[in-house]
Order: sequence, then structure tokens, then C-alpha cells
Amino acid sequence: MPKLNAVKPIPISIQYIDDPPTVFQDSWGHQLYIKVELGNSVGWGEVLVYGSSIVDSYIGVFNDVIIPATVGEVIEGVDDISRVINMLEKLLFTAGLCGVVTGAIGGLEMALWDALGKYLNKPINELLGLRIRDKVPVYASFPRYSKVDYVVKAVDKALNSGFNIVKLHQHVNDTIESIKAIRESMGYGIKVALDLNAAFNKLEDALGFLNKVHRYEPYWVEEPVWPPNNYELLAYVADKSPVPIAAGENEYYTYGFRELARIRLMYVQPDVSKVGGLIRFTDIVKELAKLSKPVAPHHRPHKSILTHLYTLHAASVMDNIAIVEWPLSWVRDIYDVNVEVKDGEVDLSRLTSSGVGVNVIEDALLKYPRISKYAPLVFH
Repeated sequence: MPKLNAVKPIPISIQYIDDPPTVFQDSWGHQLYIKVELGNSVGWGEVLVYGSSIVDSYIGVFNDVIIPATVGEVIEGVDDISRVINMLEKLLFTAGLCGVVTGAIGGLEMALWDALGKYLNKPINELLGLRIRDKVPVYASFPRYSKVDYVVKAVDKALNSGFNIVKLHQHVNDTIESIKAIRESMGYGIKVALDLNAAFNKLEDALGFLNKVHRYEPYWVEEPVWPPNNYELLAYVADKSPVPIAAGENEYYTYGFRELARIRLMYVQPDVSKVGGLIRFTDIVKELAKLSKPVAPHHRPHKSILTHLYTLHAASVMDNIAIVEWPLSWVRDIYDVNVEVKDGEVDLSRLTSSGVGVNVIEDALLKYPRISKYAPLVFH
């Protein structure tokens, strides 16, 4: 009977240093890995530290509750992972089961899946269900750039890196100029999505933007209105918009995703690291499938792909997942397997080891020591 012997949060800083350079270099430069020891197996999870990279808040949840409550638990199967997560949710529900709490729980949960898969010598997708595909579509999600020329250069880099769909995170003031430059330089053959990160407070401003950008044929426009869970306003904008709308990265509960499913959205976008891990994520995707809503899972497109790989395992067994958000570039020296994008897809059959399919090289993490620096993520 394998016992959970240790849970260790490991904060690091992989700054987004790249060509072209990005204004998100520091704000996307914080990562939190979770290492668990289950019997003789080691598993790795990742907490995507949202909220202006408030790393210590997540670590506090581990030190104060998760570690003392879970070390010593026996994990023999998926039902045991579910039992442990349910226990944590009941312990932490008065702290609010969203944001930091579910982020921390999700990091542990994914690490347990990895460790259990290694213990059973099975890949995670085999534990989730019957694999229906090896190749999963992904799109290149960009950081923000200070110049439109950099945006065009990033698109060229994405095309040369195996992607055929990209998504911009430009400020709303230069988003139209950026997609216009892409069309003038590269034509309309490449699909370009736009993430506005809930930029507009007023209905007329949102619809004005959507009517202007329509001529450049965005693949979708993501989260046009603030706050993102204003379902009534979002529904009205989606009904009136001449371009497809997507949303969902800031939802946590199944009932919230049911509300989104009633809106005329192109994609609903749950994030495995926000909703609390694979079990909650797959439950949400199944619920959306019942409501005939396709899913395009959200991720932070920083310099790490560990959490993204967990979503790919889910996508390999769930055909309702249409496409997965993926970083334009990522560090490769912290993993023992090189993950490639080819023709807009990642081939999971190349990840042949058990668990999540890659091992984190712990010594390699030492090259990215944590930088304690106030670096708020400012979208607007």
C-alpha cells in the first residue's frame, strides 16, 4: 500500500526572456512545482500562480493545511485521489474554494496522478479512460509585446515552430492595429484569436470594438467584458457580436460553466489548474459535452508546460476538447523528454513513460532560483 510520504512545494522563476522581447517578462516569470513521494514513486504537479504571482499565498495553503492533512494517506487508485481531494475541499471550504485554494489543491492533485501512474506503470490517459486519439490540436498563445512589429515577428516564429493558430494578448488599444499588421503581412490563411482579458466595462465599447475588428476575421475574441462572470452582459455581447466569442478561464464551479453553456460562445475555456485538478476538470468537460459545448482549455502560456500536459491527457480521451492553449516557447531543460508541436498538434504517443509522460529534472530547477519581486500582471 503506497503511502504519501512527502509533499514539497518548489518555487522557481523562469522569466519570459525571449525573442521578440515581451513586457510580461517578470509577471509571467514565477512558477510553483509540487513534488510528492508516493511509496517509491515521485510525482510532479504545477500550480499556476495567478493573481500577480502571489506565490507565498499558495505555499501557505500547502504548509498550513495540505501537507499536515495528507502526508501518510494511502493512495492506491483514482478513488483515493478523489477521497483526498474531497477531504481537502471540506477542510478549506471556509477559505473559499476558488483562486488560491483550488490552485493549491489542483497542483497536489496533478502530482498525485503522476505518482499513481508511475506506481501502476500506466500513463494518466489510461487511468482517465479509453484513449481516442494520440494527437491533440494546440495553438500558440503569445505574451504581450510593446511593438506591433514584435507581434508580426512572433507570428512568424509560431509558424516556424509548428503552430497554425495563434492568440494575442495585446492591450486593447493596439489589438486592432496588431491583427491588421498580421493580415497585411501574412494574409488571412493563419487563424488569429484575440484575448481581451475582460477589457470593456460598457456594452457599447465592447460592441464597438467587435464591429471594428470584424473585418480582420479574428478566429475568436476572448472575454471582452468586465467582470468576466457577468453572464447577462456576456450573453448580450455574444448575441450581438459579428465575431465568435469565447470565455471561461475565470470560472471555478460546474454551475458557472452551465451558465456559460447557455450563452452563444464558440468555446468554453476551463483551466485545470484553476478548477482544482483533473477530476474536477474532466467532470466540467463532461457536463459541457452534455450541453453540446466544445471546450478550448485555458492555460497560462508561460515558460513551463507541465500543467498543459495534464490537459493533453484529458483531451486524448475526451473528444469534446477541441484545442488546447500552448506557450509560444518553453524551457526544455527541466524535462527528460522533448515535447514538439508539429502541424498544430502534440503527439502524445511520443510520451511513452508512465504518469504524465515526462519527468521533471529536479537539479535543473536549480538554474531558475526564485526571484522575489513585485511584478503585477497588468492587462489594461
